[in-house]
Amino acid sequence: MLLIDPGITGDEMAALANDLRELGQPVVAGFSTHPHWDHVLWHADFGDAPRYGTARCAASIQDLLSNADWKARIAEGLPPEYAEEIPMDLLGLITGLPAEATQIPWDGPKVRIIEHQAHAPGHAALLIEESRVLVAGDMLSDILMPFLDLEAANPIEDYLAALRLFDRLADDVDAVIPGHGSVGGTGQLQARIKQDRAYVQALRDGGVPDDSRVGPSAPLEWLPEVHQWQLQRLAQRELNETLE
Repeated sequence: MLLIDPGITGDEMAALANDLRELGQPVVAGFSTHPHWDHVLWHADFGDAPRYGTARCAASIQDLLSNADWKARIAEGLPPEYAEEIPMDLLGLITGLPAEATQIPWDGPKVRIIEHQAHAPGHAALLIEESRVLVAGDMLSDILMPFLDLEAANPIEDYLAALRLFDRLADDVDAVIPGHGSVGGTGQLQARIKQDRAYVQALRDGGVPDDSRVGPSAPLEWLPEVHQWQLQRLAQRELNETLE
């Protein structure tokens, strides 16, 4: 069993480990799609299987863990309702795959690594070729609009470039699994790419996105605030570049 971004709270990961034991499916490898805290967690009940990420993903989380106050830094961004339930003792202990790696190194079905730089350094989607399933990490969500990596040099172009990568996979995908939101079936990949592209282009062009995820009926009440924050950060970046 390959575990991808396996969970957040200790209880849910322990329950997953128990379910896998009952199914006779030992964990033989793990993979973190990107270095954000909620995608690099692990539980002792999963065992000591190797845990992978892209080279950039591993370097990013290792850079964070090199700080003596890394737990305090992460704690600032934890959801308060779950903060006490999130185990951090095995957080981020992943091995970076070689930069040229295109597949997960394990004996299971072929899993292709689709690396890009949208949302976070070294972000990777995984295409399970036999099942025609795309595990998208924090991309292609039906409930979350694109969250840009605003620390990157070119956050808009990074995101659009990742969507172009996904476009080229459309004929090989029957289902898409986002890190947050619901699974998309046949035809949903293209629809989600189109929606996300329209949102990012609206950010780029200073327009108002026609996107229910950030409007009055947003599925999560804090999303319009995040949208406004992204607009403000991008505007400030543009101003700073003009003044330089």
